[in-house]
Amino acid sequence: MPKIKPGDLAPDLTLTTLEGQSVALRDYRGRPVLLVFLRHLG
Repeated sequence: MPKIKPGDLAPDLTLTTLEGQSVALRDYRGRPVLLVFLRHLG
């Protein structure tokens, strides 16, 4: 995957919430989004 630079569009991705639901970045296109990645320590 190429490196993302400031101003580039984010790649489409789907993540799982802590509640187990899938959330796709494309569902929020055009709205500000803050992604926080937590490392699982288990």
